[in-house]
Amino acid sequence: MSKIDCCKPKEAGASSVIISIDVTKIVKYACCTAIVIVGIIFGTKSYQKMLEKGLIKFD
Repeated sequence: MSKIDCCKPKEAGASSVIISIDVTKIVKYACCTAIVIVGIIFGTKSYQKMLEKGLIKFD
C-alpha cells in the first residue's frame, strides 16, 4: 500500500488547499463577545432601574 501525501495535488495543474483552524482564538473572541453582550444587558437594565427610582433625571 502506497502512502498518499495530502499536501501534493493529485492531478496535474490542480492546487491543494490547507485550512488551519486556531481554536484558541475562536474561544477567546467568543468569550470576549459574551462578556460584552452580558455587560450591555446588565448596563441597560441597571440604567432603567435608576431611571425608575429617580436617581437619574432625563430631560
